[in-house]
Amino acid sequence: MGLVNLGRYVNEAVKLLIDMVSIPTVNPPGDHYVEFAEYAKNVLEGMGFEVSLVEVPESFLDQYYPYAPAHRGYPRYIVYARLGSGRPILHFNGHYDVVPAGSGWTKEPFKPVIEDGRIYGRGTTDMKGGIATFIAAVKSLLDEGVALKGTLEVALVPDEEAGGAGTRYFAVRRFSVPDYVVIGEPSTSSVVSIGHKGMVRGIVKVFGRQVHGSVPWLGDNAFIKAARVALRFLELYEPVLKSRRTSAPVIYEEGVHPTINIGGYAESTSRKDNIVPGEFRFSIDRRVIPEENIDSVVEEMRELFSRVSSEVGASLSFDVLSKVEPSITPASSLLVKTLEACISEELSADPKVFISLGRNDSVYYTNMLGSHAVSYGPGVEDVAHVPDEYTTIEEIERALKVYRCGVRRLLSA
Repeated sequence: MGLVNLGRYVNEAVKLLIDMVSIPTVNPPGDHYVEFAEYAKNVLEGMGFEVSLVEVPESFLDQYYPYAPAHRGYPRYIVYARLGSGRPILHFNGHYDVVPAGSGWTKEPFKPVIEDGRIYGRGTTDMKGGIATFIAAVKSLLDEGVALKGTLEVALVPDEEAGGAGTRYFAVRRFSVPDYVVIGEPSTSSVVSIGHKGMVRGIVKVFGRQVHGSVPWLGDNAFIKAARVALRFLELYEPVLKSRRTSAPVIYEEGVHPTINIGGYAESTSRKDNIVPGEFRFSIDRRVIPEENIDSVVEEMRELFSRVSSEVGASLSFDVLSKVEPSITPASSLLVKTLEACISEELSADPKVFISLGRNDSVYYTNMLGSHAVSYGPGVEDVAHVPDEYTTIEEIERALKVYRCGVRRLLSA
């Protein structure tokens, strides 16, 4: 394809992205999901895909959507599209939900604008940019008349920003068992993410005795006890975490270790300044390296909290709210090697291969379906979930070239 034609499909990707960002698919609770699903269905059908809208049952969401029952009254659909037949199956996954805009924007978050090669709007990088670019790349190949063997699939899913209930449902129902999966998360155009750390999220409740704030000697301040629990827990646990390392490639040296974050949210249940708190809660976010067993990690933390409870004289409970296993695809996989070669040849860049420190939906493909899965997509580092989120036209063009190359190589006739 010549540069003029390539430019046409870059422009198509930008147009798709603007249309998609203009549909404010905010999660929670799931605004405008149906509108987006119908828009994407029409686009993919127009390219020759066979498309179905798969509704995620409310009963499934009751179990796996962390903001339940906020999902009720907001239908969720997986846009599942297929082209071709047989093996291999190359499957593209992209989540269409976005986090709330929040404050601090200088642009309108859901009215995209282009300035100096940047496209601003919520979801431009995370990750409607990846969806738009992959669709445009496939369209360019089909318009070119490239003969493909096997099956090309697209699954556009809801609720990745809330634990991945959409992709989980796809995997549980086994609508497809792909050979290769590319998730369009914003790895940036020269980076392939071959997996991610696992995660355990929980809440610690520390109990005291609530009394009026004017007579604190009559009570037992749960906040003070919670502070002692948290500090002693970290004092004992951090050396354990530092003693463990993953052999998987990571972006930051510190990322070789499992990590823990305490107090992402913390609250007294009294919520009143003239009350001695009788219960205080704080959150736990534990990241799990591939070499660890997630159930063993949970038991390890339970035992340590029990020890700390005895040491500081605090009554407490530790409840696990959610857990996600680590995910990894071998660096030797044909999928990984193909994308590395495409980055090198199409972009004249040195490809980088890492595991992600944050969770994504690849775990449902690797651990439940046995597929090889990577995350690869256009985007800008450190702008996801922030005010004035943006991606660049240059990133879209670079990723479009790599997507084209990858599809041709993996499904070439």
